[in-house]
Amino acid sequence: MMVAAFLIAALMTVGSAHSSRAEKGNKQSVLVSAKVDRPILVEQGGEQEVVIQVGIDGVIHKRIRRSPLNLAVVLDRSGSMRGKKLEQAKQAAMMLVEQLDEDDIFSLVVYDSDVDVLVPAARIGSKREGLRRVIERIHPGGSTALYAGVKTGGEQLVEFLTRQRINRVLLLSDGLANVGPKSNREIASLGQRLAGQDISVTTIGLGDSYNEDLMTSLAEASDANYYYVDDVEMLADVFRQELGELQKIVARDIIIEIKFPEGVIPIDVIGREKVISGNRVIIKFAQIAAKQNRNLMIRCRVNPGKYKKQGALADVILNYQDTQQENAPGRKTMADVRIGWTKEVALAEAAIDREVMTDAELYQNAVESKQTIDLADRGEVGKARAQIRGQIAKLSSIAVSAPASKQKEIKDEIAVLEENKRDLESGKLEKAGRKQMQLNVYKKSNSK
Repeated sequence: MMVAAFLIAALMTVGSAHSSRAEKGNKQSVLVSAKVDRPILVEQGGEQEVVIQVGIDGVIHKRIRRSPLNLAVVLDRSGSMRGKKLEQAKQAAMMLVEQLDEDDIFSLVVYDSDVDVLVPAARIGSKREGLRRVIERIHPGGSTALYAGVKTGGEQLVEFLTRQRINRVLLLSDGLANVGPKSNREIASLGQRLAGQDISVTTIGLGDSYNEDLMTSLAEASDANYYYVDDVEMLADVFRQELGELQKIVARDIIIEIKFPEGVIPIDVIGREKVISGNRVIIKFAQIAAKQNRNLMIRCRVNPGKYKKQGALADVILNYQDTQQENAPGRKTMADVRIGWTKEVALAEAAIDREVMTDAELYQNAVESKQTIDLADRGEVGKARAQIRGQIAKLSSIAVSAPASKQKEIKDEIAVLEENKRDLESGKLEKAGRKQMQLNVYKKSNSK
């Protein structure tokens, strides 16, 4: 046993992850790392599959140079928001105003059947008390012109739109878009146009009656955040969490390029589409905050006969704009991952990185959850039930060998699946269960 452990350790000095190799100069604001689920492969094993995990981490600085904000709050005041929902939303908006800096830009748009700009975009300055009074006077109205509300929020940002500011629309809604453009395609297209102007849209879905597909697609279009709030009392915490992230942005315009040598073929990036081009994977993130971690899981095939074993299995190059340095040029940091080789199948199996393998299964589970949702939406309930039973069985199986750090995540995911399995017994996914499953899909697909 000691001999096997020694051999594995020796082989893994060759098959190992390499963290950021930064350019010379100031401290980096983003670090990148890469590791593989199977750091030792069998030489005579033929073509073998591995999963490479690329991690992107926002660095914690002693003192964060905070980027000024250009923020538009777009608030649903339709009839369904009447009562506690609207009152809690108003309280959360007032809390947000209190925590903004004087140089931050703030605007407030409300919508029901119509759209009103209650606070045109302007510096916070000394206007907090006046802003509070405006927010307090908001009353519920009619239908839900969500598209027009978001579009108007984006227009408010344009006057103060600069690369030096974080430009974000913060949308809150509890209902379906039923006035003006209302399809997921039309609203996602709006999100893409705003993203092209360096504007991102965070979406907050409140309760169980809003369209979660629409809200996630709008947030995904600009690499922003999506929140599902089933308890109205949690709204202030969500606003606080969003503002906290915006105040700690350390890098933006992040481009991750992963290059593979001959004999290593990228199959897919689990949960992401259209990011593979030949032997390269290219992924973009809008921003990253201090202490934020975002992971990518890349499934690859390795051909021992073609792969030059002395080289890296993958080279990772990360380019970004550093917000912690005034007028800073683009920065670059790199990492690679290598593997070892053995003739012993048992040694290769013993060297498996269980944490990476478990993460890969959790990401794959999100892909399968999306398939389950699609099956249920099409009325193929029998297939959806079979799919969800398979997911539960697979997660229960990996829990046996998963590290302790992953046990709670697996348990929580199984609990969501079990609830949805019970719903499917009655013939459909219930609103709350579908939303929780969709939230889990969103988080994994967008590395949140």
